[in-house]
Amino acid sequence: MEHILIKSESAENYGSMEMSPECKPRPLNDNHTFGEYVIIAKTIFLGPHWPLFAGTLIGFNIFAYLMMRQQITQGHDITFGIIITIVQSIFYLGVGLANPGIANDSTLNYQYQGQLYSLPNKPQQRNVWYCEKCQKIQPARSDHCPFCRVCITNYDHHCPWTGKCIGGENILHFWAFLISTIIFFSYFITILLNQREEAQKQ
Repeated sequence: MEHILIKSESAENYGSMEMSPECKPRPLNDNHTFGEYVIIAKTIFLGPHWPLFAGTLIGFNIFAYLMMRQQITQGHDITFGIIITIVQSIFYLGVGLANPGIANDSTLNYQYQGQLYSLPNKPQQRNVWYCEKCQKIQPARSDHCPFCRVCITNYDHHCPWTGKCIGGENILHFWAFLISTIIFFSYFITILLNQREEAQKQ
């Protein structure tokens, strides 16, 4: 049985254990980094695997360009290919650049300030969720990501292909990206199959 004393946020003494510097809470609009995230212009959140995200985005578009260039040489219309490529890229950028839902609200700690809570070993018996890494009470349905080193509200999973976590703030972008990607590959695979069929007829 673990016991914690909820304390208010401060730079030196925030929780029951020594806080690692990369997890120290701070306002998102006043800093350029938070955990493993790089924040640009207060609206763009690059996760720890952003090079993989950028490489995948470039790869999608190169693949689409090569496929459509071949379609043009054969005299086929590429309007739908252009549209689905643009739509898929927009949704992918939405996932990779948006705030996934970083739990940066310390009001819960102030709400329970000075109270002693017992944290049973079994998670389902806990009446309050406390992150030992960030040393703060988590909002409901949140979890700490070991890759991003932050707590994410409505945490779903960490996706290296998008460079970050999938959480409450970008889950809709993620599903839209998945649906558009299915359409994207279905369209271009159909083109490849048709080209193969035409080649066999010749």
